[in-house]
Amino acid sequence: QPPAFSGAKPAAPRAAATGRAAMAILPQGTCELLKAFITFDSEATKAAEKKLDEALESAPDQVVAELVAVLAASGEGGAPVDLRQEAAVLLRQCVKAKSKKWVLPKLALQTKLGLKNQLLASMQQETSNPVRRQVAEAVSMLASNVAEDFNELMAEWPELMPGLASIIGQAANPNHVTVCLSVLKELVSLVGEELLKGSQAQTMLKNCLSTGSPAEVRAEAAKLVFKYIEVLEVEMSQPLGPLMHEVCTAMKSLAESSTELELKEVIEELVVAAGEEPEFFKENGLIELWRLLIEICKASHWADEDVRHSAMEACMSFAEGLCEDFCKPEGLQFLEELICLNVEWMLEVQDVEQWMAKAESPEEDYEIDADEVEIGEENLDRLAETCCENDQLEDVFLPALFKVLRAALAAPVADWKCARSCVMAISQVAEYITEEEWIDQCVTFLIPFTSNQHPRVRYSALQAVGQVAYDHDEYLQENHHEVILPTILRGLEDENIRVATNAASCFSSFGDDLDEDYLEPHLEELMTKLFKRLQEGKTKTMMETCLSAIAVASEAAQELFQPYYGHVMPVLKNIITDAKAEDMRKIRGKAFECISLVGAAVGKETFTQDAHAIMSIMMGHFQAGFAADDQTREYVHEAAGRIATVLEKDFKPYVPSMLPNIFAVLQQKPAEIDADNPQLEDEEDEMATTDVDGKLVGLKTSVLDEMSETLRLITTLMEALSDDFAEFLQPTCAVLLPLLEFPLSAEVQEGAFGVWQEVVDCARATSDKGKCDRVIVAQLVAEFLKKTVLLMAKLPEDMKEQGSSELENLQAQATAVANVIKSAGKGVLAKSDVVDMVKVLLELLNRLGVAEKEPAEVVRSSTQRSKVNGDDESEEEEDDDDDGEVSRQSVRFSLIDIIGALMRMSQAEYMEVGLPTFMELVKKFLQPNEPDVSKCLALYIAADVVQSLEERSVPYWNVFMETACNSITDKCPAVRLYSARLVGYGAKQQIFAQIAPLAASKIAAVLQKHGERHRRRRAANAEAKQVAASVDSAIAALGMICEYQEKNLGSDSTEGWKLWLRHMPPRCDREISQQANHQLLELVNRPHNIVTAPEQLPRVLEVFAQVYKTRLSNSVLDKEIAAAVARAGAGTVQNFVVNFPERQQKKLDMMLKDGSTTQ
Repeated sequence: QPPAFSGAKPAAPRAAATGRAAMAILPQGTCELLKAFITFDSEATKAAEKKLDEALESAPDQVVAELVAVLAASGEGGAPVDLRQEAAVLLRQCVKAKSKKWVLPKLALQTKLGLKNQLLASMQQETSNPVRRQVAEAVSMLASNVAEDFNELMAEWPELMPGLASIIGQAANPNHVTVCLSVLKELVSLVGEELLKGSQAQTMLKNCLSTGSPAEVRAEAAKLVFKYIEVLEVEMSQPLGPLMHEVCTAMKSLAESSTELELKEVIEELVVAAGEEPEFFKENGLIELWRLLIEICKASHWADEDVRHSAMEACMSFAEGLCEDFCKPEGLQFLEELICLNVEWMLEVQDVEQWMAKAESPEEDYEIDADEVEIGEENLDRLAETCCENDQLEDVFLPALFKVLRAALAAPVADWKCARSCVMAISQVAEYITEEEWIDQCVTFLIPFTSNQHPRVRYSALQAVGQVAYDHDEYLQENHHEVILPTILRGLEDENIRVATNAASCFSSFGDDLDEDYLEPHLEELMTKLFKRLQEGKTKTMMETCLSAIAVASEAAQELFQPYYGHVMPVLKNIITDAKAEDMRKIRGKAFECISLVGAAVGKETFTQDAHAIMSIMMGHFQAGFAADDQTREYVHEAAGRIATVLEKDFKPYVPSMLPNIFAVLQQKPAEIDADNPQLEDEEDEMATTDVDGKLVGLKTSVLDEMSETLRLITTLMEALSDDFAEFLQPTCAVLLPLLEFPLSAEVQEGAFGVWQEVVDCARATSDKGKCDRVIVAQLVAEFLKKTVLLMAKLPEDMKEQGSSELENLQAQATAVANVIKSAGKGVLAKSDVVDMVKVLLELLNRLGVAEKEPAEVVRSSTQRSKVNGDDESEEEEDDDDDGEVSRQSVRFSLIDIIGALMRMSQAEYMEVGLPTFMELVKKFLQPNEPDVSKCLALYIAADVVQSLEERSVPYWNVFMETACNSITDKCPAVRLYSARLVGYGAKQQIFAQIAPLAASKIAAVLQKHGERHRRRRAANAEAKQVAASVDSAIAALGMICEYQEKNLGSDSTEGWKLWLRHMPPRCDREISQQANHQLLELVNRPHNIVTAPEQLPRVLEVFAQVYKTRLSNSVLDKEIAAAVARAGAGTVQNFVVNFPERQQKKLDMMLKDGSTTQ
């Protein structure tokens, strides 16, 4: 058996040489030093800290020996408790690796021995619990730093384990036993595996868990068991399985006695263990534990609410870790019970009086309701997300949720709190739904509650409808506008101002993607009610929300808003004039925002006069500057940008007056700060800091936010003025240049990159019109590359040092370089520039390497990655933020995008000095033994080569094309995607005929396996998104093969076209979808004999109905689709769509109407 728990009883720990016999002789100097550490005098503490550090450097043995002496002086006439406690704290720091007080390696053997002996002695002899706990921490720290495993610990500190065993075995004092168990808990990773090899450890734990042991001992023993489970592998911790009943019994006894603190700590340890090793509990005591946890959650008598909160978190940890088991028939009762419990927690809300008190600050509702309400809502969100990730949301979780909700509402005791709880449950989970039938069911469930008698239910129902509209934009607007718009209009008349406010907020969410044809029948009533509420001004929150809703209505209505413009604009201008009070700043800012959006909706001709009037007011803001906390700043910046976009070159007269303030904001430099200044912690505004040349410098985050906003404004001004901005380029560049290597904020630096791209665009446009020399463009590019490439070269060579910030910076820099090169146009870079760039890129790719077990992933397209800090990013990109996360692969792709830019802008030079080298890289990465992540990179490079060089790429096809064709059916979705993309680009070339049939058959296999699910469900979890992206790529590639290789497919071409149409449109990647939809439109306009055959036209019309005025289309494509449908004629269209769903028929009617007005 392990020596620590062998049969013979070890001797009690010996006191150190400085023990009780010497207690009366204390080192007075050390005592005075310790007193300084516990004083409230910061200067005295700082001086003591410095003195101690100097002493540890010059005489570590003496300092440690004297601290040991103080610790040992625990008897009568000895050191006070607070000094002993501080001595224990400092001793722990002295033996802690990486602490600046770490002196353990410097200590003499005798000093170490005295330290170890005294720490063990104090574990048993110390009378103060706080001191004993600090001693225990010092023991754990020392043991962890003298040994890496059990055997080494026994060699380095042979007395420790026998000493702990002796104290626990004697069980003379529960405080002593508890502290020894806590040491064992901290040392589980060091000694746990060895201790569990014998039966003594289990026996010891069983004794400590028994009902005869004091509560604190049982609690500490249970925590030790859970620590074992957390740290050790499942097979190593199996000997603890038989103890789980004793653990549950101990926890139950703690719950039944007045030991809430101990119970809470045990449950918190359980939470961690359940999160790390849920499978252990599935085999050992889960049901008994679960029942106990549920009882604790349901009980309301706890003085400390964290007890039940921790129990709930433990249940959630089991549900998340064992999701697949909970979703099986035998585990479904646990899932339903947990859903029900969280819904019950959401009942603990306050009534109307307290709730109405928050009418001006609805975001603070959580302050009036019990914490359990917020916890319950968050937990339902977590459960839905987990089930979604495990592909169990629609099949298991949603049926269980609706079962619980309907049962709750049907109960005799169901009241308004129950109704609100059920409504919010739907709101929390809607985000993860992928099947349209369930979205429909959510809307059907929610709408009746918008008319509930209780205002808090109506409020929550409108909030939930708005949330579903936000989560499922376009689908909800297209399919439920007939129900939701009247519901919103009814809500705007609600007698309760908070409910009416939420109705306006609901419209802001719903109206964002609302087609003007759906809005038109309700527009007059909507504007009348919003105007009435705005002018009533009952609350500032209502006024702000109405301004947002009016802005959304104008964006949705477009030219239909013209009749309301004359009524709206004077009111908005009056608000700007009158809302000057400090507490009205946000309303004034919202009015600026609303004016600019209304102006953009009605167009330049209508808006020009008012635009100049508003700009006259705005100029006062720009000339005066903005305070750091001025809420109008961001609104004014964005409004000015929108007005510039409308006025275009007519905005130019305002620019000279705006630029001084803009430049002043951007010229703010980080200042040196004192890190020890206590006032820094008292600052309400956070400070961003960094080390520059050994000095700590910083700026307030509000300043950095203002700088980012200002950079976005400059970008907008340059886009609006185009070459008319040329006269402002020189001062703009002078201000921008230092920001290209701004040390404090990646966002500011990326913003500067984006503006520099616009600078190059502007210079190029000016040069093309003969207004400036082309040399200026080359100079701007050279200056940018000089700065940026140096920054890129700072990537650490060691992969371990390449953290997230380094990768994010490199991706931003690489994206900016590619964009600037493309903006400059052809012929700007010399051959030597291309040579240098190729060398840098190869070196960076080599440094990035491939991390161990790095997953292959689908990376957003170069166009999407280029939208850094774009004003319209939220509109242009998918809602899924995680798709935009920086990874090692996305950084590699960004570097390859530079190669793509070189291929397009300096083709001859690149083909000579870069292409052969990168083709060797492609060849290497496509070898069978290479990981998928390398194959994806090779295929991405090859696709760029084929797309850019077209027939000039053919000599290199032997390197990659056959591999790509065979990889279309690869098991990895990312490999499938990039293979299909490459094949699609290659299909345009005549030589592709040799493999066209094989490629088409491979793509058909992919679509037959994954296509139907892709059509039926919206991808929600990460894995589904990868698969969906690969299906999109396959659809696009099949379309290219069918069009460009139709003759070479022979009789299979008809089936190929049918398969393509059946799976159209691509749904995941907007860029791919728009390209494929444009291809379909061109084939219809041609017309193509198969695509426009009578049996295929219904499917073509169905695709057009699916994409028209959605994110899968764009304004130009919408116009052309409508025109094509209108040319077919209403009668022809109606004949084909007679069996279409009502919503698709209405969409086609809309196309017929829109198309007829443009002909």
